Amino acid sequence: MYGKMRRTLKIKIVITFLIGLMFTNVQAQTFGFGCLGLSGFYAGMSQENYTASGVNDFLNVKLSSMQYSGSIKFERGTGYRIGANIVRAKFDKIFLTAKGYYQFLKEERSNSGTLNNAAVSSNYQLIMNHWGAGIDFGIKIFTFLDWKIVEGNVNFYDSEFIIQDFKSNILDKEAKYNSEKVQVGYFLGTGLIFHIVPDYISLEGTVGYSFFKFDKFKSTDALGVVTNVNNPLPEGGTGITLQINIGFPF
Repeated sequence: MYGKMRRTLKIKIVITFLIGLMFTNVQAQTFGFGCLGLSGFYAGMSQENYTASGVNDFLNVKLSSMQYSGSIKFERGTGYRIGANIVRAKFDKIFLTAKGYYQFLKEERSNSGTLNNAAVSSNYQLIMNHWGAGIDFGIKIFTFLDWKIVEGNVNFYDSEFIIQDFKSNILDKEAKYNSEKVQVGYFLGTGLIFHIVPDYISLEGTVGYSFFKFDKFKSTDALGVVTNVNNPLPEGGTGITLQINIGFPF
């Protein structure tokens, strides 16, 4: 009797599972379900504005002491972005995407002048590489065009500021100023997705605003002397990214 009851229970579980699976499939078709899974990767170019008043003030004091000509102003980084649309759920008129990426972002400046009647020059690099993860929500406008209404990301910055001084075109010394810890920032944006080959190849443009702040960069030389750049990046700014998406619909 006990064995018969166990077999009956197993049959009921299997039937319930099959009914649930069929119901899920019907519901998915009803809502226009299109794709759920690892949906592809992307690569593109980015440009990001920011306020770098602390870096600029620090540099211009250095330039005046070395009789350099002109001034330096850091304000905009450019670079590349690579990432993956980890999960993309497409419904009848809307879509949701979870994504992750790594962005290479750098701004480079240089200047020259004289020091003790000798020709000198310097090269400066502000590096803003970071990891990012987030989601976006959008709607279909036409068959070939989607509007990404909002994209929200959390970014993890590990910034670096490098000064290289040259004498007679030979590197004389180099100083690297680093943020003391990883800084967490945020991004909010919107954009358009143009489908070149639907579900496989698309061109995506995003514009938005990055929120972040760095309170201090620090450098320690070979003698243990510490030099600080205070309030180097007090504020983020607007940015734009143009990328191509390669999809693998499931």
